[in-house]
Amino acid sequence: MRIRQRSALLASAVLATVLMAGCAWVVVPVSPTLTEHPAPTGVPTTEQTNVSPYPVLSRLGRWNGTTFAPVTAGSIAGGHVIVMTHGWAAGLQDEYLSVQAGSASLVTMWDPALVDANGVQAASAFAGLAASLQAADPGAAVLMFSWVDQSATVTDLFAAFAPEKATEINGHRMAVALDEALAPGFSAAGGQLHLIGHSFGANVATTAALSLSEQPRQLTLFDSPEVALAQLGGAKNDLRYKLTRLDIGRGPGQTFVDNYVSLVGEPYAQFPGLSQVVDVRLLPPSSDTGVQKHGFAIGWYGQTASTPSSGIGFWWSPLNGASDASLATEWQQASVDQPLVLQPASSPQPDNAGTDYRTVPLDDPSLSVVGDGSTEPVDGLRFHTDDHSLWLTFDAAVSGGSVAHVFVDGRERALYTAADGAGTGGEFVILYDLGSGSHTLSLALEGATEGSPSLAGSTATVSGLAIVSADHIQRNPTPNRTKRFIAWVVAIVVLTVLMLVATVGLLGLWSVRRVRRRLSSHDRR
Repeated sequence: MRIRQRSALLASAVLATVLMAGCAWVVVPVSPTLTEHPAPTGVPTTEQTNVSPYPVLSRLGRWNGTTFAPVTAGSIAGGHVIVMTHGWAAGLQDEYLSVQAGSASLVTMWDPALVDANGVQAASAFAGLAASLQAADPGAAVLMFSWVDQSATVTDLFAAFAPEKATEINGHRMAVALDEALAPGFSAAGGQLHLIGHSFGANVATTAALSLSEQPRQLTLFDSPEVALAQLGGAKNDLRYKLTRLDIGRGPGQTFVDNYVSLVGEPYAQFPGLSQVVDVRLLPPSSDTGVQKHGFAIGWYGQTASTPSSGIGFWWSPLNGASDASLATEWQQASVDQPLVLQPASSPQPDNAGTDYRTVPLDDPSLSVVGDGSTEPVDGLRFHTDDHSLWLTFDAAVSGGSVAHVFVDGRERALYTAADGAGTGGEFVILYDLGSGSHTLSLALEGATEGSPSLAGSTATVSGLAIVSADHIQRNPTPNRTKRFIAWVVAIVVLTVLMLVATVGLLGLWSVRRVRRRLSSHDRR
């Protein structure tokens, strides 16, 4: 009878633990992006729209030796242009909101009033890198792209989900801003672009590389989050899919891609179609915090720029005339004490055959809107995805000075102007961050600034819509799914521990009773 009572109590305790753990993980809200603005009327509503009212060019700053100064349209006529962008600004939400509340214009990452909890200016690491790059290439224009308004959150692992969801649109904004900043004939005048992205910024920079009117000469990635833990937090970049859309290589007219891993990154050359990526495994000091290890590549790359004799990192850049045709695919930092000594490393041979993509046109393959000078016209359609859906590809055309915005399920994914031209990777939005089922694609037309009426006679079309699919796609789970998963893991662990304790207790009770029976039998003798 006592054993049955104890079993019932144990079952009740386990059930209560599961319910409490599940509730604790599921009901905690995830902070959305900071500056949510409504999408045009007619676009489905959603918690996170990624809409921004600020001109894209205001997100660019040019290093002047002290800070990043505003960039004007058409002001960069040629030469080398190095453009950096930051990642997730965890813990900066309150600081950003406070500074933005007192400003009518966009507050950027390099705003001197934007400091972290320790009083350190938010863009200090990039300011140091900019100074090193400028000293190494004095004639270069060193720029930075800011999207801190949509990457600053509270310090919470699950808050990373929102800025990750904002990387795609901000990659397009970065491309549009650069297309506006570069003067006509930039490439013809010998101009070359080098994009650099850290963490989520690696996703922004990669999207920008695919969306620019002309492919950049180099793309440098700093510790793009790719490990399983990042996926659990909804924060995996999955750049191995996007990178295959670039013409990656070591020759003229191709994009040289170098990738630096310090904490949460992974080598890309191991994946199909990416054998020309140069991967470098760095060794941050063991005494560094996780944040410091994640940002280690920023300072390391700046150190290579300040040390020409190293011949690595910045000096691999084709903008510096480097010949990378025979450069090894994978490198390893020799030791913690020798940060600028790299050794070639062996890696599994990648399958260079590429990925098997399947393309299926939509039944309704186009959207079209015409500006009337007083509204923001919207056109939309429904489409369906499954577990294999990778991209939605299309052609985009804009005329008349207005700006076209593309939304999926109410979240802005891309924007286009007449001056941008077609992206080098073809127009596309990702689908591997969506669940299987029915979704809404919307095309909205606005004036030169978001929220303003479209210009009369302006037009925008999205045509040739098709879904590209591939097998074995990995997806970021939503925060709630991750929390439920963790809740069940915790519950299973607790249940296992309780069962072990109960088993040990029952075995102990059985042993005691057995000993007592033996003693009692001995006494009777």
